Amino acid sequence: MTTNKQSSQVILFLGAGASIAAGVPDTYSFVTEFINSIREPGKKETVRKIVEILSDWKGSDIDVELLLETLTKLEKKTEEPLLRFYKGGDFILKGYSEKDPIIGDLKDFIKSRAIVTEDKIQYLKPIIGFVDEFRPLDIISVNYDTCIEQLCNVHKLTYQDGFEVHWSPKTFYLEHTDIRVYKLHGSVMWYQSDRGGYIKLPVMKETAKIQLITGETAENLMLYPMQKWGYAEPLLELLIEIKKLLESETSRFLIVAGYSFRDDHIRKIIWDSARKNKDLHLILVDPNAYQIYSEKLQYYDETKRNPSSLSGRVVCLPYRFEDVLPYLKNYYIRNLRDALINETNLRQNEMRGEKVDWLSTLKVLINAEHAERVELLLERIGKFDLEKDWQLNLEFPLRMASNLFFNKQNGKANEYLKKFYRVLYRMMVERISISIAGEPPVLEVYFNYVRDKSGSSCIEVESLKKVIEILIEFCNTRSKFVIKTSNEIQETTERLKKLKNYLDQFKEGKIRIGDYISLREITMIPQIDQFKKVYKTYQGQTRLLDRSGSSPREKLTDLAMQIEKAVLEEIITL
Repeated sequence: MTTNKQSSQVILFLGAGASIAAGVPDTYSFVTEFINSIREPGKKETVRKIVEILSDWKGSDIDVELLLETLTKLEKKTEEPLLRFYKGGDFILKGYSEKDPIIGDLKDFIKSRAIVTEDKIQYLKPIIGFVDEFRPLDIISVNYDTCIEQLCNVHKLTYQDGFEVHWSPKTFYLEHTDIRVYKLHGSVMWYQSDRGGYIKLPVMKETAKIQLITGETAENLMLYPMQKWGYAEPLLELLIEIKKLLESETSRFLIVAGYSFRDDHIRKIIWDSARKNKDLHLILVDPNAYQIYSEKLQYYDETKRNPSSLSGRVVCLPYRFEDVLPYLKNYYIRNLRDALINETNLRQNEMRGEKVDWLSTLKVLINAEHAERVELLLERIGKFDLEKDWQLNLEFPLRMASNLFFNKQNGKANEYLKKFYRVLYRMMVERISISIAGEPPVLEVYFNYVRDKSGSSCIEVESLKKVIEILIEFCNTRSKFVIKTSNEIQETTERLKKLKNYLDQFKEGKIRIGDYISLREITMIPQIDQFKKVYKTYQGQTRLLDRSGSSPREKLTDLAMQIEKAVLEEIITL
């Protein structure tokens, strides 16, 4: 039975980077592993020479798609019209092995690595949570591998990919479907017959060509660069299907994982969809997320003069997909969704002339790591409103710095990190407060956030410690998400740990004087000896004034302030 098809709020788009954790090489590793797999010396030397020439030309490593494209062109080099415009040039690869067998070998190698066993896809289990909330879940993939199919097999999920046995796109409209998967470049399980048909065969066959019992020869339907605009009925229909999905009024969030947007036609489909669907936002998960956004998605042209329909609507998460996947639904999507709803409501209230508080929206945008949107909102609300909330004013610059460092925006990141240390220094060093009271005497420490005509804003030790612990956990978690951590974030994490240890010394902000002296004697701060002398005077003489009119208690308090500032300045350096 079929039903009207409607896209879910969340759509996943999986590129090669989403399958690395399943043991499928990325597009660059494919080249290295393929070369290592070749046993014939002649072929291996040919491929190495081709890769060397391409690397010199590109000035960088090359990926498997460029290698395939080159091999295809070399195979058909006599058909290239551009060659008619050259005279007298020697063919660099003259004398090397023939190219046609190499193309077949490479396609077979890709297929062999794209067949994924069930023990490799455990990291994809959080996708089941998406299915439970957004069923049927739409997954777009440009990968040939069997990761999603294995996930469905292991967890008994029903999926539709447009095939029964033969191509039949009506299957996308079937009821009781858990996942709809759109494989835009084909699959290792899809075959195109030499008689023009398309079939799906879930068989363990590591070669790209097979013989059917009908006598037909069928070859894997996996599109490579030169073929992507060739006619293949399933793939053209899939492009139409995903355009409908993205333009649907129900679509809100497109999570793009491990995809560099090298396919112009896919990028243009998403641009067009975002232009029509004003509520569509992207969450881009990739170690090079910001680079992909700024170079491929933010602008329509290379001159960066014309912002695209996606400008300001992309969250750049520079993390490994397998690590951040468990947090995407209940943390990033939830915070982004709440922020967008809050923003819409507040704008409507503002248009009615009501006074609005943007801090709640700012908080969830920061948690969603939508750095670009945060900066736009900061321009709107100004510095004063932000400083009303000491915890937010402390947390937000470090959270922003973390995202920006990992997105390789070091200039902006350093500015936010400096702001974080300035706020921390002002709170803990410049505005530390100490009192001494009781018998036996107890030293109490607390911090102040704002000092103005209305007084001060007191921050208790335990409250500050909780925030420090949250920031340590945040830095540790994000550092685990990335391929290479940031030295600045690593150093900041160590400083935060020292601050936590510092605050741990004061249980509920208090410590007995005797214990305090023992603690600070270890630090060898000069004022501690004077503190001990005054403390002897203090014992039994709490009301006695010295010649300056100060009591021993006041002198002890002043000395303790000097000592604690010196200790904290060792940790918090601007």
